[in-house]
Amino acid sequence: MLGFRVGVCLRTASCTFLLCTVITSCAAQVPHLDPGGMRDSEAKALAITGQVSWLRDSRPWAMSSGESIPMQQAISTGPDGYAHFLVTNGAAFDVFANSRVIFRQNVATPSDLVDVLSGRVRVHLTATPARHQRVFSPLAIISAREPSTVGVAVDDEGTVRIDVIEGEVYVQHRLRPQSDPVVVKAIDAILVERGEQISEASGPRKPVPIYG
Repeated sequence: MLGFRVGVCLRTASCTFLLCTVITSCAAQVPHLDPGGMRDSEAKALAITGQVSWLRDSRPWAMSSGESIPMQQAISTGPDGYAHFLVTNGAAFDVFANSRVIFRQNVATPSDLVDVLSGRVRVHLTATPARHQRVFSPLAIISAREPSTVGVAVDDEGTVRIDVIEGEVYVQHRLRPQSDPVVVKAIDAILVERGEQISEASGPRKPVPIYG
C-alpha cells in the first residue's frame, strides 16, 4: 500500500511538473501583450520599405518592421521610403516618400495623434463623439469626431491639402483660430494656405496627391 501511494505521488508530481513545463514553454512563445492593448505612448511599425528613420539620442536611426517608437519622436522617409504605423484602438498612419512627421508631439493630450511637418501622410482615425482625435500640420488642425481616414499633403510652399477618404472631419486654420472650423466630408478636399481662407481644392494648379 505504501509503495502504491509513493508511486501515485511520484506520478502526480511528474505530471504536475510536465504540465508546468508545457505551460511555461507555451507562454514563452506568446509575445507580451498589454492588457489594455497597445499603449498610447508608442507607435508600432508594421511595414517598412526603403529609407525610414527616426531620431534616437539626437541621431537618425534606420527603422525596421516590428519596431516601436515613443512619443515626441520625428519620423522621416527618403525618396523610396514608406512606413505603416499602428497606434492604439485601431488608429494608424502611413508615411510616404520624402515626408516628416512627429508622433504624439503633444504628450498631455492622447487624442493628438500626429504632426505632419512635410510630405504626404494618410491617417486612419478611430474617433467617437465622446473621444475626438486630431492631426496637426503647419497651417491646419484636423479634428475627427467619428471614424475617418484623411490624406494630408504639405508642399514646399507650406500649403496644406486635406483629402477626406472616408468619414468626416473639421478643419481649423491655425493662423486664423477665430474662424469657424470647416466641415469636410468623404471624397472632398480642401486647401489651407498662409494668409488665405480655407478653400476647396480644385483646379489644375493643385494635383491630387497619391495615397496608396
